[in-house]
Amino acid sequence: MMGAKRRRRRGSHLGALPLTSMIDVVFLLLVYFLVTSSFKEPERDLSSSVQGEGGGVSASELQPQIVDVVRTADGVEYRIGSRVARSREELRAVLAALPRDAGVAIRARRDAPIGAIATAMQVAQDEGYVKRSYVPRDE
Repeated sequence: MMGAKRRRRRGSHLGALPLTSMIDVVFLLLVYFLVTSSFKEPERDLSSSVQGEGGGVSASELQPQIVDVVRTADGVEYRIGSRVARSREELRAVLAALPRDAGVAIRARRDAPIGAIATAMQVAQDEGYVKRSYVPRDE
C-alpha cells in the first residue's frame, strides 16, 4: 500500500508546472522587449538641418514682413523696414517685391486710422500673403 501512495504523489507532482520559473521567464522577456524597443522617431525620418544644394532659408526660419501704419501730418505712411509707402499703390509695389512665405504683420498705434489698417490688410491679401495678422502698438 505504501508503494501505491508514493506513485500517486509522484504522478501528481510530475504533471504540475513550476509557476515561479515561468513567471520569471515572462518577466525577463517583458523587460528585454521594453529595453530594446525604441519609442523615439527613427533617425532616418528626422529632418536634417543641413541645407541642400539650393541653400537659402526655409519659410519657417523667416520673420514676417512688418508693416507699420503711422499717422503723419500729411496723412498716413506705411513703413516696411527702411521703405516708406504713402499710397495703396506704393504699398502694393513694396509688398510685391518681398517674400510671402513668412506672412505679414500689420502694426499700428492707437491713433492710426482704421481705414489705413484695413487697406494694409487688403493689399497684403491681394498680393498673396496667406499669413496676415494685426498687432496693436502701445507707443
